[in-house]
Amino acid sequence: MDDRPTPEADASPAVDLTSCDREPIHIPGRIQPHGVLLAFVEPTLRPVAVSANVERFAGLPVEAVRDAPLAACLTAPSLDRLGAVLAGDDPAAANPIAMAMRTADGERDVDGIVHRHDGLTILELEPRDATPRPSSAFFRGIRAAIRRLQTATDLATVCAIAAEEVRRITGFDRVKIYRFAADWSGQVIAEDRADSIPSLFDFHFPASDIPAQSRALYASNPVRIIPDIGYAPAPLLPDRNPLTGGPIDLSYAVLRSVSPVHIEYMMNMAVHGAMSVSILREGRLWGLISCHNTRPRFVAYEVRQACELIAQVLTWQIAVLEEAAIVHHSVRVRAVQQRLLHGLGSQKDLAAGLARGADEMLSLMNAAGFALSGFDGVTTHGQTLSRTEITTLIGALSRGEARDMFETDCLGASIPAVAADPTRVSGVLAVPLGRASTYYMLWFRPEVAQTVTWGGDPHKPVRIGPLGGRLQTRASFDAWREVVRGRSRPWQPHEIVAAIEIRDLVVDVILSKAEELEGVNRQLARSNDELESFAYVASHDLKEPLRHIEAFAGLLKESLPPDSEGRLGAMVSGIETSSRRLRALINDLAEYSRVGRQARPLAAVPLDEVLADVLADLRPVLEETGARVTATSLPVVLCDRSQIRQVLQNLISNALKYRHPERAPAVAVSGAIEAGAAVDHDRPASGEPDRHVRIAVTDNGIGFDEKYREQIFEPFQRLHGPDEYEGTGIGLAICRKIVQRHGGAISAESVAGTGATFTFTLPIRSLDDGDRP
Repeated sequence: MDDRPTPEADASPAVDLTSCDREPIHIPGRIQPHGVLLAFVEPTLRPVAVSANVERFAGLPVEAVRDAPLAACLTAPSLDRLGAVLAGDDPAAANPIAMAMRTADGERDVDGIVHRHDGLTILELEPRDATPRPSSAFFRGIRAAIRRLQTATDLATVCAIAAEEVRRITGFDRVKIYRFAADWSGQVIAEDRADSIPSLFDFHFPASDIPAQSRALYASNPVRIIPDIGYAPAPLLPDRNPLTGGPIDLSYAVLRSVSPVHIEYMMNMAVHGAMSVSILREGRLWGLISCHNTRPRFVAYEVRQACELIAQVLTWQIAVLEEAAIVHHSVRVRAVQQRLLHGLGSQKDLAAGLARGADEMLSLMNAAGFALSGFDGVTTHGQTLSRTEITTLIGALSRGEARDMFETDCLGASIPAVAADPTRVSGVLAVPLGRASTYYMLWFRPEVAQTVTWGGDPHKPVRIGPLGGRLQTRASFDAWREVVRGRSRPWQPHEIVAAIEIRDLVVDVILSKAEELEGVNRQLARSNDELESFAYVASHDLKEPLRHIEAFAGLLKESLPPDSEGRLGAMVSGIETSSRRLRALINDLAEYSRVGRQARPLAAVPLDEVLADVLADLRPVLEETGARVTATSLPVVLCDRSQIRQVLQNLISNALKYRHPERAPAVAVSGAIEAGAAVDHDRPASGEPDRHVRIAVTDNGIGFDEKYREQIFEPFQRLHGPDEYEGTGIGLAICRKIVQRHGGAISAESVAGTGATFTFTLPIRSLDDGDRP
């Protein structure tokens, strides 16, 4: 049912919604007045700018603080602590700093929050006397929250737990988990609230509610608090960076004043206190933990840090759940590929062979129809467009920009000429079987009509109000329902990858001879084994670093006396160490699974340049270990530059990592062009001698027992414990997969205690082969 209101008789003036995107919110020239901001240039600790509320906050005139030594407003012990923090490489890691501010009638305890940006050092002072400090019970609660997040097995549950735990430790009336869509609109996917505040669960909000520059700040500065939206901003005196001549950039300041449009937005929601914590996936804003209170509410810095930790654990758990789902789907893809391979091998007609596996491919892609379009016409299976419409669609795709695939969940908007019946087909995923071929594989999905609940009318996100010509937010956030038609369920990234991989298999079958099918079958069987290992690690080993977080949190009770600063730093350091291990494991697993999926066309690459880039990246480690790297002149080969660079970097990094403790590392890199037996068993024999490049990386490290020369290239196989040498046991497996992807081979020789030599070969191809692998 469509609950949209009848259009008003008087149309509102046209407004440019992108004007909010252009508002310079990072340089507002003002702060929120619950704290004081001092900006100075090191090493001279004399403020060049002071927030005007210093007199109300501490009874000190601005003139007595600006351009005066910090001793005019901070106690001697506070100055000592600040000096020690500024002497470190990362002052922000020490936040908050327990400090005392001089006042007109004594001293006032404050939390010092310091960061460097744009040439300035910015010190923010928040009240410390108004909020009780976290106790051991508080940290026990954080440990319990982390344990609960670890046990969640689906997205809805883990988000609901995060919302509940953040509300428990902060006391906000409503905490919601807000997820961004591809178009930056958002949906509330979890919520925990008091009965006194209305629910926003499952509400959708248009992208204009959080404009682009706000999202950029959420990504760079993950925690934002507004204790009282009714505040009167305190200006910076002066608002000028003496180093740049421009306004002071407050992108990373916790006290930064927010946009009047945002204040009005919160007032229209009947909210007077707010906090948000960003949920970041691979550096991109995935969503927000958004907290609202009907009355003003201030949250201490340590509590905000705890919320940020919960957001990080939530992010890791989301990554684990998504990777597990992708791995499960990838295993299904491999199984379908293997069955297709057998089926196509026994069929002379490609269309007949694909038709035999059509039901499996529909199930795998959650599609209702499948079609194969080629020179000999169109073959369909299930619920599809008509053959004439498919021919028209293929013609439109062929005339469009060259692309690897085409996908849409709204065919009517993308190619209206073939969207005659959206209830039958609204979603299309099409992958070409070759650049010069008219063969296409296509999957189809029907319309999925759904009722979307918006927080207010999304078609009227702003209005012109009584405050002059400034854009104002909408006044109502009541549920506004809209029936969405003509759209299918969106195609997920791993489904698109699966379609491309199936396409790659079909192309290989078309181009390969019957005797090569057995070799491809062995490769698919090996891929199945690797993916099974990957699935096991995704469900077990990836959770191990998170258990370390729980262990460190548990130690806080015994080793964190009240008001202790040093111990808190140690615990945070421990948590960060575990998180780095988890990130490294996830990143390596993702890299291993993506090798080949994101392969680029081959190009002529001078390996000398690649080696120079690798050594430049490794320079800090080379200098630290005193390593010496020598190299002969290396040839130019056709390859994927980024992937071969990764091979060289992994091999040289391993040589440095597994160095002998009694001698400086020495690494030799050599290359030669050789003729011999074919290395790429997937290429048809040409009748001419195969030529290939052989690259060897030799070191004088600890070496290994020769009986492990094959085992070391298997995923997750380590000859040493993780406490002896850092790493995830995937690096050499990635090397082998990349080299094999290029049609080459990799091997190792070693004498334990003396050193090792890793050798890989790359076939020499002509420029006509540049589209492979």
